[in-house]
Amino acid sequence: MVDRLRRQRDVRTSTSRPFVAVVVLLIIASASACGGDGNRGDAGGRGERFQPLAVGAPAPAYAVRTLDGDTIRVGGGPGAGSDGVPTLLNIWATWCGPCKREFPELERIHRAHSAAGLRIVAVSIDLGDDAPVASFVREHGATFAIGRDVTGTVQERFQSIGVPESYLIAADGTLLWRHVGELPAHDAGLLAALARAGL
Repeated sequence: MVDRLRRQRDVRTSTSRPFVAVVVLLIIASASACGGDGNRGDAGGRGERFQPLAVGAPAPAYAVRTLDGDTIRVGGGPGAGSDGVPTLLNIWATWCGPCKREFPELERIHRAHSAAGLRIVAVSIDLGDDAPVASFVREHGATFAIGRDVTGTVQERFQSIGVPESYLIAADGTLLWRHVGELPAHDAGLLAALARAGL
């Protein structure tokens, strides 16, 4: 009887191992589905260690061209050439499911806080021309600024590990808040950071 139970256990274990391996691989693949450039094992491929931006530190200086042809500048600290406007910077792509789902929340934040001075700029990292991005924006009814960064500079400067990612930057260039992944509706951390910034 004991031998029979051991054989049954051994059969179950040996047949479940490949299944467990497949499940683990699927979890890893789905977790990195919107993970950006899979070739970036270090900070942008420059041999530096990845260090996420710290809340309270100066946000990196960054400029981006918008679909409207304007240039928006953020970060860099005082006197670094930023526009001096509190900005919610969002990094996204048209092919990213969580990015699509969070666009209505970005629009809601824009409508609720733009009169108080908040600017939202959603920077698309899609390759190619502007047409597919502009179509996506029209389809989703976004009225906030849309930046285009086909070179990935925004991901390098902000040490982004994927899309979507969001950063609240104060008028003086200080990073007030950051979020990796889809922005939840009415995010308490973002609302608290907006309140601290007087928005």
